[in-house]
Amino acid sequence: MSIPSPKVSSSNKLIYQRLKQAIDLNLRRQIFIAACDDLCLRDCLAARLQTELATESADSDPRSPIDYPRFVSLELDLSDPNPWGSIAAWLIQHPPPQNRGSYSRLPGFQIIGAEHLTRHSAAVQWSFLSYLRDIEANLQMCESTLLLWVSRPWLSSIEQSAPEFWHWRTGVFEFEGEPTPAYRDFGHSKDLRNLPDNGDSGDKLVISFLSGQSSNPEEQSPNPEEQSPGPDSKSVELADLVLSAASFELEAENNSASEENFLPLQTLQYIQLLQENQCCCEALALAYQSLGYYYRDRILDGDASKQNLTIAIRAIEQVIAYLELDSNSQQNQPPTDECARLIAQLTQNLTQYTQESNSLPPISDLLNDLGTFYWMLSRDRTQHNASDPLSCLERSIALYLEGLRRTDAETAPQTRVRLNKNLGIASADLARYRDKTENLQQAVAAYQQALQDLDPAVEPQQYAAAQNNLATAYWNLAQEGEPKVYLKSAIAAYTQALSCYSPEREPLNYAGVQNNLGTAYWNLAQHEPSEPLLVTAIEAYREALKYRTRELVPVAAAATYNNLGTAYWHLANQFQQKQARTESLQQAITAYEAALDIAGELDRAQLTFDTKAARNNLGLAHYQLATDPDFALNKAAQTSHLEAALHHQLQVCAEWGQHLKDKELTYGDKLHQQAPANSQAADSRQTALSYIVKTIRAFYSECGLPGQNLALSKVPGDLLPEILRRL
Repeated sequence: MSIPSPKVSSSNKLIYQRLKQAIDLNLRRQIFIAACDDLCLRDCLAARLQTELATESADSDPRSPIDYPRFVSLELDLSDPNPWGSIAAWLIQHPPPQNRGSYSRLPGFQIIGAEHLTRHSAAVQWSFLSYLRDIEANLQMCESTLLLWVSRPWLSSIEQSAPEFWHWRTGVFEFEGEPTPAYRDFGHSKDLRNLPDNGDSGDKLVISFLSGQSSNPEEQSPNPEEQSPGPDSKSVELADLVLSAASFELEAENNSASEENFLPLQTLQYIQLLQENQCCCEALALAYQSLGYYYRDRILDGDASKQNLTIAIRAIEQVIAYLELDSNSQQNQPPTDECARLIAQLTQNLTQYTQESNSLPPISDLLNDLGTFYWMLSRDRTQHNASDPLSCLERSIALYLEGLRRTDAETAPQTRVRLNKNLGIASADLARYRDKTENLQQAVAAYQQALQDLDPAVEPQQYAAAQNNLATAYWNLAQEGEPKVYLKSAIAAYTQALSCYSPEREPLNYAGVQNNLGTAYWNLAQHEPSEPLLVTAIEAYREALKYRTRELVPVAAAATYNNLGTAYWHLANQFQQKQARTESLQQAITAYEAALDIAGELDRAQLTFDTKAARNNLGLAHYQLATDPDFALNKAAQTSHLEAALHHQLQVCAEWGQHLKDKELTYGDKLHQQAPANSQAADSRQTALSYIVKTIRAFYSECGLPGQNLALSKVPGDLLPEILRRL
């Protein structure tokens, strides 16, 4: 069997696009013939057509079921090579949807496998041509599109010996042959990438996956319970996904393909050979594991696309299914010589690209990997590609729990640690969608279990990460109830995490935990008012900012500066005397200005704090310094602080006004708004207006009428009517 060449030629790409566009027209009675002698190239192109054309088009009848395909792949039945009979049988099994109007459009069909007729008798070959000549009697089944894949010798035979079919052709698409590597004898090959043409089994490999049929559909094993199963719907789906992914890569522009890119295709070939030779479940599990690990490695290298995640999930699911089947089997038959040779060859060749592929891991490790893939799918937010996060998280959690159930006293502690840590992360994510308290408590329990198996002296980084996650779960629980209890637990866990992080070796992790610790102390100070708690929070934020610098991590630095400003503001307003209050308000102003200065250089979507709230707090700090009689500032300083306060308050009001404008709302709409967020925006604008009025009155109080006129001169014209009414 030929193997896909490293790169599809530009002419073949152009021919494929023309063929796809012609089929996509969806006209009646289109008869296309595609000639291709490179079977692997043909398989990839056919799989891509299946993937791109099978689903309903955008202009299809909305009443039609979404699962009725537009394009169907069928394998030619070599015992009776009647393409019309194959189409009729499919239509009987899949009748068109009812109530679609006066005209019920049939799907298009592509017929694959005609090249195998050369290995059959002349009578069978002649019967195929005879069926083609009967096209006029079967035109009713050609209401949409028929695509017949053939080799070039068969193309000539059809033109000469089936002129009736040739006459009805809509178009012929001839794909060029592409270079292929030399092959060695299968028994002596040491490379998975060099598989020979081993008769029909090799040529039928990809086709049987496409059609969902076995290579010998009429043969049945006398003792099926003793044999490994053939392809089922899940293995067919997985093969289609792999073939589709491979075809996209082969046709990508400027694709620097290497032999490694074709390992998934050759692994599918091994799987087919193992199934055809009725090899044991363990061997099939090993092959599927190799396929899954290939895509897992891609994911770990950063290509966590939905396609790669889905293929990895389907492959690992097959591994688990075969392992379960193997463990439940009562038979222990020795493998045949052919099967033993295939297994040895598989083990030897697959280890050339992953050291883990020559042995099967414990099922708890497989369940952990599977759960993690589902968790990663839950976080996929790419446009037109987002999965349902709720169902993915529920599936992920169920898999982690099942993995823990499968552990025992002999299970490696690291396996339990991974499962519990991942269970905690997934449960905390699920808490964002539903049952917040219950899921956060499950996360806490999972992290605590993980910590029981971790020795901080041996694995300090893992221990610190688990403590940090535990503390964050406690912090979130504190927002739901019993804040003092949970915040103190969070502080204890953050402190434990800091004991294992070195600022010299892991400065950003250390700074992140310091920031979290500061926030926990600040939160606790809101429930247990205490100056020492706020001072401790400020110390933690300042320690974090030694390593969370603007140059290294601007988003994180801006957030910590905002937190620092808030802590200083509360310290000044709750506990301190005159001189200390002045210094704390000045420190709050400095911190807020730093946060807003950094935020101004970033995309707002990256920020983790509300810049309007920070600017409002900055304005309040200036207003307090200007108006509090304890500060006794001179007139110039008062005016400077009032001008700064007004400047920031006007900016906040303008930003809220722009927000409402973007939502096509005005302040007058406030009472009629349905969305709470819009109502909150209008209320926030009103609050900003009230601060502006207070500041203008302060101008009048401190500086007289000239001061008030100065303030009003800075107010935009569209705000003046509202401001003057309030004054």
